[in-house]
Amino acid sequence: MKTFVKSTVLAAGAMLIAGGASAEIVNKDVVKNTFGNVVKNTFQNCVITKWDAVSGECASIASELRTIYFDFDRAVITPAGKAKLDTLANMISNDGSVRYVRIVGFADAIGTNSYNNALSLRRANAVKAYLQAKGIVVQDNAEVRGLGETSSQSQCAGQRGNALKACLWRDRRVEVEIVQ
Repeated sequence: MKTFVKSTVLAAGAMLIAGGASAEIVNKDVVKNTFGNVVKNTFQNCVITKWDAVSGECASIASELRTIYFDFDRAVITPAGKAKLDTLANMISNDGSVRYVRIVGFADAIGTNSYNNALSLRRANAVKAYLQAKGIVVQDNAEVRGLGETSSQSQCAGQRGNALKACLWRDRRVEVEIVQ
């Protein structure tokens, strides 16, 4: 609760400092890790060094829009996933600054490592094919990887059976990383 209140107060303070600017206030300078990736907090917001009214690296396309979730043991894009990808494709085509797209698939921890690696790659390839059909991804501007169960976002200790499958939904995903 304290974190939520603190985040809300910080966000409100940033709006006041910006002189009541619109909701398009975004950061210009972001913190990056040693791999050059933007560092994000637990709410998937960019960690920034200053506020600015100019669009910044984290303003382009929200993390949740770039994450497509899959059903258990499936590599078929759901209708909700297609809707997200349609919006994402529209935003990318209108953005002009997108140079490269990384499509990274993940799986939950149910099953063997080799099976989950293959499943995550099938999921990533399904997203790539969908974006190719929309004219967004071409051979020279995309990288596709399947990382299996290596990056779990779920905490399901003690759960079994269907409850475990339901709990692990965040791990069955593809993340589309945009490089500008």
